[in-house]
Amino acid sequence: MGIIIKQSVRGAFWSYLGIAIGYINVGIIMPQFFDTAQIGLVQIFIALSLIFSQFATLGFTSVINRMFPIFRDPVSQHNGFLVLALITGLAGLAVSTLGFFLLKPWIVESNIEKSALFVDYLFWLLPLIGMRLLFTLLDNYNKVLYDAVTGTFWLDFMHKLINLFLIILFALGWINFRFFFLGYLLSMSIPVFPVIHALMRRNEFHLRPDFAFLKPALKKEIKVVMLFGMINGFSGILLMNVDKVLVNQFLSLDEVGIFGVCALFASLIRVPFNSISKIAVGIIAESWKRNDIAHIREIYQKSALNQAIAGTLIFVGILVNLDNIFEILPPVYSQGRNVVIVYSAGMLVVTIIGLAGNITETSSLFRFTTLFMGVSIVIQFVLSFLLIPRFGITGAAWATVITLVTNSMFQAGLQKIVYGIAGVNLRLLLVAGIGFVSFVAAYMVPRLSLIPDILIRSSVVVLVYFSLTYFLKVSIDLNQLIRDIIRQLMGIAGIKHK
Repeated sequence: MGIIIKQSVRGAFWSYLGIAIGYINVGIIMPQFFDTAQIGLVQIFIALSLIFSQFATLGFTSVINRMFPIFRDPVSQHNGFLVLALITGLAGLAVSTLGFFLLKPWIVESNIEKSALFVDYLFWLLPLIGMRLLFTLLDNYNKVLYDAVTGTFWLDFMHKLINLFLIILFALGWINFRFFFLGYLLSMSIPVFPVIHALMRRNEFHLRPDFAFLKPALKKEIKVVMLFGMINGFSGILLMNVDKVLVNQFLSLDEVGIFGVCALFASLIRVPFNSISKIAVGIIAESWKRNDIAHIREIYQKSALNQAIAGTLIFVGILVNLDNIFEILPPVYSQGRNVVIVYSAGMLVVTIIGLAGNITETSSLFRFTTLFMGVSIVIQFVLSFLLIPRFGITGAAWATVITLVTNSMFQAGLQKIVYGIAGVNLRLLLVAGIGFVSFVAAYMVPRLSLIPDILIRSSVVVLVYFSLTYFLKVSIDLNQLIRDIIRQLMGIAGIKHK
């Protein structure tokens, strides 16, 4: 777990810093200076570019995660693996581009009245899809080479820092919305180049093909993994992003903006999972290669516990500051209050048991992921058709949360039944109890003015939560991390540690 913890802590640091800047961007500044349709345009471009670019990988990300150990050989430049990934990406981009032009007339017709701004900028979706596709392939390749930080730093942090600069220029009236939006698309494309540089610096950017290594049996296995990976990967991205597309179809671009801003707060809960899963997937794949189920079980159990600790703390922090959140946002966003609560609770559950999906994807049972995803997509669309027209953006939140939790439970149940691998145990009840005590303690704080209320209420949560977690020894890893931090601080202060 050493490399996982080290990389995940560094990745989580940049992700959280990026989330903080993202909150300032989307949660504070943009609602004050941008209208809801403009924010909705940004949100729907993020969603659609992810959906199209994931489809364009043609499932090769699963080949990277599952089969790279077969190709891994620094001496032979990993047997031309990167070239294989890039060729597949070019083919996928061609297919995705064709799909875009086939769908364009319908997109224009269905949006020209209620989401005209989306139609005006629709063409710019294509170059963004291409750059996100390239980043997805290269970043996944970089991750299995045990560098999960570079991509996270540039996409989760630097992109948002650049965006903050653009937002400030727009707020000051120095640039118009068109300049801002094109700059935003450029900032989403930039992370490709630092990943390429990181690979070249470590002498891992190899463009020499080695088709002789692709024996018939290996080709057949790659095709099977790609087929199921394409279905699974596309379905996964679809499940996480289609809610914004459906909100736009059933409601309008304005509601997409409100929904996206409110759902942003729940994304805080998922940050630790994203950081751990990026590096853990390579370790799990290597463990399956050795058939080391005990190691996989250890990774899953520690991940579930530590995700529960981090996620519950954030969840409680969101709940106790709910009034403060909507005091900061303009009044129009108050209709998204239930979105914050529902989405946050759902993301907490999904985060705790989410690594089961990575375990299934890298195992011999990866075909089951396809079945689970197929069922989940049906659930997502049925619930969306039933709930969004009736309950608006709150219905969209419920549809997504029910779908994601159901899918995660399918994955966790499969691991338990087939391999006896379970991440959930009774210690999670202790975490829940600590979270409840922390919530009650912060809830009892008298209401103050905005900034003091946020600071004091949040400080009470953190103090009570970490004190109970540490002294009850809920997590060995967390206690060790806290002791290491204390030791380092004492060293800086010149205090001798006993």
